[in-house]
Amino acid sequence: MQCHSHHMANADTGTVTSLSDLVAEEIRVLLTRRRMSQRQLAQAMGVSHAWLNYRLTGVKTIDLDDLQRIADVLGVQVSALLAPALRPNERSG
Repeated sequence: MQCHSHHMANADTGTVTSLSDLVAEEIRVLLTRRRMSQRQLAQAMGVSHAWLNYRLTGVKTIDLDDLQRIADVLGVQVSALLAPALRPNERSG
């Protein structure tokens, strides 16, 4: 079962969002906090910017090995990327 929902990550109402979308959003949040671009992350991972962008926009799914590589570059545990997706959707800024 594949869901092709192309939506922007709005802080709107409780729209149903896939686990992949939530993980990708958390990666983008961490990139912003670290003042790091997607291009810089891709370069550090040894992949193209397009490769990373496809995964962060939901064109392709992020597999567990990819997630580990991203976490390693960002200096976090894989669980840190998954945690926001696993807790109830309560965003308060």
